[in-house]
Amino acid sequence: MAIQPQAFLSFTARNYPLLLDIYRREIGVNEAELYELIRKYRSDSDPLPEHTYSQLLDLKIIESLPDATATYEMTRQIANLFRFLLQEQRLTSTTVIQAYLDDLDTFYTDLESAISEGKHGRIERSLSEIVDTMDRIRQDSRANRQAIINEVMAVKANRERRTVRERFDKILLLWEKYLEPLKDLIDVKKTMDNSLDALENLLKFGLKKYSMDGVVYRGFSGSLARLVRLRRDMVSDFRESMQEVEPLYLALKRDSILARGASRALEKIDKFGLRSLQLTDQLALPAGRLQEGLFTDTSIGSYLYGVKGYEPKPLPRLPVENDTSTPHYIDLQDVIDRLVNELPVQDTLAWLFERYHDFELADLLRVYGRLLQSHSCTTKFSSSEKSYPFEDIIVYAHSMTIEEIV
Repeated sequence: MAIQPQAFLSFTARNYPLLLDIYRREIGVNEAELYELIRKYRSDSDPLPEHTYSQLLDLKIIESLPDATATYEMTRQIANLFRFLLQEQRLTSTTVIQAYLDDLDTFYTDLESAISEGKHGRIERSLSEIVDTMDRIRQDSRANRQAIINEVMAVKANRERRTVRERFDKILLLWEKYLEPLKDLIDVKKTMDNSLDALENLLKFGLKKYSMDGVVYRGFSGSLARLVRLRRDMVSDFRESMQEVEPLYLALKRDSILARGASRALEKIDKFGLRSLQLTDQLALPAGRLQEGLFTDTSIGSYLYGVKGYEPKPLPRLPVENDTSTPHYIDLQDVIDRLVNELPVQDTLAWLFERYHDFELADLLRVYGRLLQSHSCTTKFSSSEKSYPFEDIIVYAHSMTIEEIV
């Protein structure tokens, strides 16, 4: 039976503290505990606990655990809603995103067939499936970014007093399981970019073919806009995630190596004595007058007495600027259209730097790589290497000439 949205929203608004408490109990709550929670958050004007209990089940907010009797947990859909509202999203692996891309390939084939046969109903259904899949990819990408930021903040705060090694293992998991595979996935030469390029070309073809059909035209136009947004947001999410994780990953990796080395040295000293480290030979220390210039015990004791009970002042909070700028996205078709009007282009990289100087270097190199891999461009390279200054970076490459675009 369908749930009445108004009844659902009204109930959740009145019982938010109760629902939040149930959401926080990840191991579930038995019937007696559930009634106790209902009474805890119930006011005098609320209905009887039995009615609230019945509403929780009827509105599909809770469901029985599969391996327990009279024990309940929050349904997955409602828990996902709470995670979204509380910015506590969970990580989605690139395997799931790859599965979405496989679905897009299937829908691409369906749409291509529907366009060739001129069946409007199939076209609209295929576009709807494509839009739904793209939105899922985008939502998972956004959720991953927020989850990674939350994880990094938790590691930095270290409220659980975890060791350097334990914190490094958590960051290493993010790095190896989520960021590195995603970096490989969105590479310009890999499956994702090729799939989205093909889909973009098909949507543009449909846009031109059905320019006089208002309903279908709007479907193609909206799908194309969502595709551009998906590509832009995925790159933006990946960059922001890398900016959060990479500095912490490198710092903890260094600290972990130092801690592991110190631990092994202490174990060796405990078993075989200080001489087993052979510090004199390893560090080339002089054999005589090793005590010269060292503090005396009295000086050290006096210094330690002075700092006894010292409590450091809290660090000043750094101002955080909200970056509301929208990341740039270069439309490959726009680049190709401009190239066609200026053929032959003797030095493509210099041409990109001149025509799109407001964009970042990574975006320009991404487009350059896609032109390089494109089968529609007839290119040749010079034999000598050339330098290309871009802001404070110098790029070295053999200049690429584009003679023809078919």
